[in-house]
Amino acid sequence: MAIEKEFFRHVMGRFATGVAVVTASNEGKIGGITVNAFCSVSLHPPLVLICIDLSSTTLPIIRRSGAFAVNIVPKSLAISSVL
Repeated sequence: MAIEKEFFRHVMGRFATGVAVVTASNEGKIGGITVNAFCSVSLHPPLVLICIDLSSTTLPIIRRSGAFAVNIVPKSLAISSVL
């Protein structure tokens, strides 16, 4: 899925720090993980960096799926994302 450069810049520019939920699915398995290590690496091509522990049960799902979604959690809901 392509993303427009200006939209990517706008979204990433508003996320200085905070909480995000990374999700993916592969072969009927759905995985998700809360991260706070998430940042933009490049505008061209649009690349982001997420840091996930190697022992995470979500990591194999993300790797096999070849794609993932990043859901930025609003400040008002950040506490509920780590419960």
